[in-house]
Amino acid sequence: MTRPNIVVIQADQMAAQALGAYGDTAAHTPEIDQLADQGALFERAYCNTPLCAPSRASMMTGRMPSEIDCCDNGDDFPASVPTFAHRLRQEGYHTALIGRMHFIGPDQHHGFEERLTTDVYPADLDMVPDWERPLEDRLQWYHDADAVFAAGVSQASVQQDFDDEVSWRSLRHLNDRVRVNQEAGHQVPFLMVTSFIHPHDPYEPPREHWDRFDGVAIPGPQHPDPPHPDQDPHTHRLRIMSGFDQRTPGTEQIARTRRAYYAAVSYIDDCIGRIRRRLEELHLSENTVIIVTSDHGDMLGEKGLWYKMSPYEQSSRVPLIITGPQASVPRGRFSNPVSLVDLMPTLLEISGAAEPGAPVTDAAGISLLESIRREQSVQAGPADRDVVIEYLAEGTYAPQLTLVRGRHKLIICPGDLDQLFDLMADPQEVENLAAEPAQSELVAQLRAALLSRYSMDDLDQQIRTSQRRRQLVSSALAQGKTRHWDFAPDPERRYVRGDFWSSLEYGTIPDRSR
Repeated sequence: MTRPNIVVIQADQMAAQALGAYGDTAAHTPEIDQLADQGALFERAYCNTPLCAPSRASMMTGRMPSEIDCCDNGDDFPASVPTFAHRLRQEGYHTALIGRMHFIGPDQHHGFEERLTTDVYPADLDMVPDWERPLEDRLQWYHDADAVFAAGVSQASVQQDFDDEVSWRSLRHLNDRVRVNQEAGHQVPFLMVTSFIHPHDPYEPPREHWDRFDGVAIPGPQHPDPPHPDQDPHTHRLRIMSGFDQRTPGTEQIARTRRAYYAAVSYIDDCIGRIRRRLEELHLSENTVIIVTSDHGDMLGEKGLWYKMSPYEQSSRVPLIITGPQASVPRGRFSNPVSLVDLMPTLLEISGAAEPGAPVTDAAGISLLESIRREQSVQAGPADRDVVIEYLAEGTYAPQLTLVRGRHKLIICPGDLDQLFDLMADPQEVENLAAEPAQSELVAQLRAALLSRYSMDDLDQQIRTSQRRRQLVSSALAQGKTRHWDFAPDPERRYVRGDFWSSLEYGTIPDRSR
């Protein structure tokens, strides 16, 4: 078998708990569910920061956001940090990005040989947080409660336009990979990363997908009331920042918004189905690994919160499914905790660029296939490997760090109460055990594990210095003639140009189904 092609499909803000494969009976996600049945599903996969740009940069590099100094949505992603696109390209893979990746800065490729669409959000330093600014003094780009109150069907929207283009260009790119193989006379392995903006707010799905949930009993939040500010200051800060301290959606509005979200997830599922069918039609599916994931989840009204930015499970847990040739990808559901920093080592193993089980230089994670091997052989259980989550952006005044070890999760942030949850006994994270005498030893162990990785004072200074530096640069670049970093796609090889008959021959993919 030749080296497998790899298709990574990423949604934005798609929560694991809203998918049928993860147990939601109201979800309409047959394509994702079938991929899960045919491949490996990770029950406890986490992002390494619940925010778009740093989560994606961390995922692509296999390193924590603070390690690469990309910690918020206004933080430039250094061009000199190797990504999985650089590494696979070096190994002879054609690498293409189609859609969203929220790269901030002048490098809008980060190792991809081709990028076929611009991003839906700007690439400039427009969203720099300010830990010196009162939360009530809201910046223009903060998440806003309006998205919940305005949720509903749209005939068209920016996000629909974007994702329709992403879907169409992904299908055409697969055609082009077959054309390249025909012209070369051999198989050129490829990495295609297709990245959608749905189901990210605003919650504005197409009518077709909204109507799928007519009469469907979509579950509401199990704990819609926010915890007391003294017990959970971070949740209180996020509510103030987004305006939910001023406006609280009622039961009917919550139900409407969740329906819109489920409809948007169903829209993404349809897009995944189209990619799957095109792979089959082009006879690529037998040698292609498909990975489905998201950059973070969505609170969807739990604890009075919406969107992300929270260390709670609904925000920080992500779907992660791998399907491919059975010789390459084991089948089953796996419960040991993993995270998005594991994706880069996984792609290196799948591509043959790294030996199975071999550590990858500068990677904070391990191959997901290695995690499966350890779990299947009982070499490692859920408590044998820690997952770390950072939050270093807006809505906090100090670094917030989270450690997941087995059934327990510890959240620490200077000035806030420690939070300890037993995720097995209390999956909704309602009962904070951190102050209980019986848990003092465990809290000390988990806290020591975090502080062995971080100096909180140094990390705090790193973030504040970075914010001040970027605020100055952003302000200066807004003066006089501005030059935006937004990506403009290159012209493509398309239709008849140059030699007439060669162009027609190149464009034809014979139908081999007859």
